[in-house]
Amino acid sequence: GAAELPGALFDSVAENLLQNALAKRQHENGIEISVNLTVDRDNSNLAVRDTGQAIAAGIADALFREPVKSEFGLGIGLYHAAKQAEETGYLLKLAENRPGAVVFRLTRRN
Repeated sequence: GAAELPGALFDSVAENLLQNALAKRQHENGIEISVNLTVDRDNSNLAVRDTGQAIAAGIADALFREPVKSEFGLGIGLYHAAKQAEETGYLLKLAENRPGAVVFRLTRRN
């Protein structure tokens, strides 16, 4: 059978990441946002990518450890989403963080 997809977790994380990316787009013109969901037998993987500026290093380091005050209000939601992921056996991380490629990824912890 396919990997069980924790729907509430994926809904909550996807909504959070999309809201953040859309808020970022209000400050940076022309950002493209893409969402990729892969579900297979062994893992489920959600990635949300934007083509905007990289997240500042100090903020990026703290994002999942503590509520972070940021210019678009990312912080608290990501902190809670990461905790929720952890409790469900998943990991939410900033997989890529450079100008033009900011990627958040949710995957099952192995």
